Parts: sequence; C-alpha cells; structure tokens
Amino acid sequence: MSIKQFPGGIVTKNPTAPTTSAAKGIWTLGQAADFVKQGIWPRSPGAPTIGTATGSSGSATVTYTAPTDLGTGTVTFTATSSPSGITGTGASPITVSGLTNGTPYTFTVTASTPGGSGPASAASNSVTPALPAIGSALGGGFFAGQISTAGNSIADYNLVVGPVASAQSALAWKDSTSATPGADSVINGPQNTADMVADGSATVYPCAHFCNDLVIGGFSDWYMPAKNELEVCYYNLKPSTDSNNTSSGINANAVPARASNYTAGNPAQTSAADFKTTGTEDFAISPQQGAYWSSTEASATKAWRQYFFYGNQVDYNKMDTIKVRAIRRVAV
Repeated sequence: MSIKQFPGGIVTKNPTAPTTSAAKGIWTLGQAADFVKQGIWPRSPGAPTIGTATGSSGSATVTYTAPTDLGTGTVTFTATSSPSGITGTGASPITVSGLTNGTPYTFTVTASTPGGSGPASAASNSVTPALPAIGSALGGGFFAGQISTAGNSIADYNLVVGPVASAQSALAWKDSTSATPGADSVINGPQNTADMVADGSATVYPCAHFCNDLVIGGFSDWYMPAKNELEVCYYNLKPSTDSNNTSSGINANAVPARASNYTAGNPAQTSAADFKTTGTEDFAISPQQGAYWSSTEASATKAWRQYFFYGNQVDYNKMDTIKVRAIRRVAV
C-alpha cells in the first residue's frame, strides 16, 4: 500500500480527495481551506426559518423556509416533534406521522448535508392532532370513522363516504348467481372491487364498476365498501332513532374493535345532522329497510348487505337491485 506525503509533513495511508458528499483522508489546514474556497468541502448549512404547523388525525404538517446558507452537498430537511422526537423529512411542508391524537406538539426543523447538521429552527406553534368530526367534510366526501386492517385497534385508514348525489346508486351486485374469484374479504374493499372489475364488465358487475369509475372532488380511488367497512359507516352514521338488531355488530376491524353485538340503543343515532334521517347525506332507511350492498361475497349466489334501518347484516341474492354507496380510504 502506497504512502503519500502531503505538504506540511502530514501523512495518510489512504488519501481520498474530498467531494461535496465525502471528506475521507488527512489534509493540511491550508489544503482544507483551499477546498472550502473551491466549494468542494462538505459544510453544514444554517438554520431554517420555522413556519406554521397544522394538525390532523395522527399527524401534522410543518412549513419552513430554507436557510440562505445551504452548506455544500445534498441538503435534507427534518422536522422533529416535541415531545416524543418523532420525525419527518422532505420539502416544505413536511408531514410528521405517528403522532398521538389529543397530545399537543411543537416542531423544529433542521437542515443537514454530508458535512453535518446545522442548528435547529425556532419551535413552531403548538398543535394537537385530533380526529375529524364524524360526518364532517373530508377528501371529497365525509368522515365516517376509522378502520384497522390488521384488526388490532390501531387505525391505519380514515373512511370517507361519498356524497349521495354522485356516489350513490341502486344496482345489482352481479348479473348472475355465480362465484367471483377473490372478492370475499370482509375488510379489503379496494381489492374486492378490483377483483370484480377484472372479472367482468359493468354489465356483469354494475355496483363495482359504478364505484370504481367515479371521480369526485378530484379523487379517483373510490371503491365498493367491504362488509366490515360498511358496518363502521352504520355504527357512526346511523340515520334513525330505531332500535338496533342485536344479532349483528361484532367487528374486529372497527377502531376500537367491537367484540360484542349491538344493544338496542348502541349505536345511537348519529350526531351529524346531515346524516340523520331526511338529512341531505343520510343513508336512506327505505325502501328495503335501507339495504346497501357491500363488496364482500358470501357464496357463489349471495353477497353481504348492510341494513341501515336497524343495523343487521345478511347475505342475499346477488341479482337483487338495492343501493350502493362508494367510499374511499385516507391513510392515517
């Protein structure tokens, strides 16, 4: 292995010329100063200027202005929460996920290069992440609650119910009583819908194609809700004051999970005015006792439906024409 003699008498066995992304070797102070003048010596940036933090369910967005002195090399911006030290990276605004609803947070932003991290910005305003109100506007529709696709009561998606005027119709589940490959998940409505769309045309699967083809509020990821997703809609957006059927209600994918069936009075009528009976966005309880299709196949001849009159879930002939209402997911 060669040994290279540098001016000033400093020796290294593995000299490597510095770049803006690395500085591995031993140099004299004069050489280092010259590299800095050339702009090829890694150097940390200054402090960003903090902007505004905005909270949402389980997360927050943080705006900032980059420092004038960006150092040298690729710059990475990181927002850090206080408390908990939860981080997010990226361009402004940075999203910081994994926050606890009901806990107040402030945030600082730092910039870093291969030369190191610069000083932190001042702290942001305090925000407290929280769930939207049930029935409030969200993502092209209305917030209907949360689901846990893993069934562990840890929410991973907010459910958004589409508007009655554009996201609801009365159609058959299928044009025949024959099996549909794959469309049997009780929680994965997007996959059920995709399986039906892939298996046949809109003539064969009217409900699935209706939901899949929607574009509302600029969003095109609408789908036909699975059995447990549709149950969450009933639980949180029950339109009437009628007693519940007590033979349904267990839902491992609800947040929190429900291990017991309904009582006569739980769930109660929704507090969202527009979703109460005769409201502008309610799940209609007539005709057919407010029956809505889910995307979950029960057998070759039947699929699951949700009654919004009293909450019962039953399987029924796929060729029957009843209501369907599209939903979409927003990751928590």
